[in-house]
Amino acid sequence: MRKLAPLGLPIAALLVGCASSAARRTPTDEAADRAALLRLHAEQRAAHLGRRADLLVAGQADALVSVAGGRVSEETRERVRASFQRYFDASTFQAWDAAAPPRIRISPDGRMTYVIVEKRVHVTIAPAGAARRPSSGCGVCGSPGRLASVGLLARTGMDR
Repeated sequence: MRKLAPLGLPIAALLVGCASSAARRTPTDEAADRAALLRLHAEQRAAHLGRRADLLVAGQADALVSVAGGRVSEETRERVRASFQRYFDASTFQAWDAAAPPRIRISPDGRMTYVIVEKRVHVTIAPAGAARRPSSGCGVCGSPGRLASVGLLARTGMDR
């Protein structure tokens, strides 16, 4: 498994395994990359439902660049983990499910990819000492129950 450096919205935990040659990618290489990205998506879901920020950032690069709310920011893996863990500690997810299959595009050389995800999120949030309040959307960004995100990934440390 090779680490990928995120270049976009926090899609987090970014590992994609691929044993192919960048110069000679085959349909098998493409299928393996797609399968790895779908596993990543499943891990992100498990991290949310299991309230596991460590799992969410496990394969993230040292810094995560985020574009949200009209701003561009960069956070370290540890700050992202800590922020998500506070959110997870106050949250109970009733749903974090795909509203449509992820849209995956991989560059011909396999070095860049993007994943667009549409999901339905239902979460109950209770900040420390407060009563839980139901939400039909994202507790972090306040979006309604149907959310979409884009993850841009770049392969790093390539030996091929």
